[in-house]
Amino acid sequence: MNIRYGIACSVLSAVLVLAAVSSLQAQEADLDLIQGYRSGDILVGLPETSGPFTVISRTSDPQNFSATVEYGGVDARAIVSINGVRASNVAGMYPVRDGPDDPVVRSLLDQAFQYHSSQPNQIAVRTNISYGNRAMACVSSDDPQKKDDFLVCATGVLGRYMLIQPVMNYRLSSKGVVDRQLADFASSMAQAISELALPAGN
Repeated sequence: MNIRYGIACSVLSAVLVLAAVSSLQAQEADLDLIQGYRSGDILVGLPETSGPFTVISRTSDPQNFSATVEYGGVDARAIVSINGVRASNVAGMYPVRDGPDDPVVRSLLDQAFQYHSSQPNQIAVRTNISYGNRAMACVSSDDPQKKDDFLVCATGVLGRYMLIQPVMNYRLSSKGVVDRQLADFASSMAQAISELALPAGN
C-alpha cells in the first residue's frame, strides 16, 4: 500500500531557511544547543515503538537544528520532525513559543487544513489532542474511498517546532479504532519530548 503524507512543506521550508540564516549570524560554538538540548538528544527521546508504529529511521541535522524519525507498521506510516530556529547568539533568545500559540505552528496547521481540504474525497477537521496536562492543535482527514485516515499535529516544544504526521489505512480495521491509534501516537510523541524538559524524578 502506498500511503501519501499531507505535509505542510512551504511553512516548514521557511523555518529551515530561517535556521540556515540564523546559523550564519550566530557566533557560539554549539549552535545546536537550544534550551539545553541538541537535535540528537531529541532524536533519541522519541520511542522505538508506539501502538502499531515502529521506528524505520532516525536522522538528525545539527547544522539546521533538526531531527526526523520515520515510523512504519501494517498499513501505517508516520513522520515526526522537529526543527529549531536560533534567533540570535544571545543566551535565552529562542523565537519558538512552547505549546500551540506560535505563528508558525498556526501556519503549519492552516497549511495542513488547506492541503487536505483540497484533496479529492477528503474532509479536513480541526481538532485538539492532549498530552500530559497540555494540548496541541491538529488537523484530521479521512479518504473514505481509499480508507486512509490522516492526522497532522504541530506544537512548540523545547524551543523547536514539532510536526507529527501519522497516516493509517483502516481497510482491515475500523475508522474509530484507527482514529484512536493516530491520536494515541501523536500524544505519545509530544509527551515523550515534553518529558525531556522535566526535572529528574518527575
